[in-house]
Amino acid sequence: MITASDIRNKRFEKAAFGYKQEDIDEFLTDLERELSDIDSERDEANNKIQILADKVREYMRDEDAVKDALLGAQKQAHHVIADANEKAEQILADAQAKADALIDEATRQHEIAMEKNRAEVAKEREALIVAQQQVSDFKKALFDMYKNHLELISSMPETFEEALGYSTEEDSDSEVSDEYSEEVPESQE
Repeated sequence: MITASDIRNKRFEKAAFGYKQEDIDEFLTDLERELSDIDSERDEANNKIQILADKVREYMRDEDAVKDALLGAQKQAHHVIADANEKAEQILADAQAKADALIDEATRQHEIAMEKNRAEVAKEREALIVAQQQVSDFKKALFDMYKNHLELISSMPETFEEALGYSTEEDSDSEVSDEYSEEVPESQE
């Protein structure tokens, strides 16, 4: 491969009937410049290619790291989901156990309250029976007392004279009768 420096250093011998030396030098100078530009562009392109190759290698490493991170994230996500599901199941189991315990406690307390209410109802029935018996006894005693009062009232003498046991004399009757009439209103009031 010919380089720009090869062209620059190349010297031709002079011949009697050949090409003009100035035209050849000018052409070689142009050719040298173009080759030099091409070499610069090639070096620049090689540098760019090297940079791009480095970037590709970096991206490949990053891609591997991203893949590893993605796999790690997926594993972590599966682990988090599994833990969350496990915790949710545990919470549900605990809530169900608490609910069952509360229901059992409520049922037990209900049974105790019902038994207590049954005992109170039985006690109140007994008290009612006793009260009914007392009312019945009171009514009987009251009727007996009324009966005795009626008998006493019936056995009372109808007149004051009979009560005092006097004979039927006119003078004594009028005196007694006056006394009786004065006393009766006072005792009735």
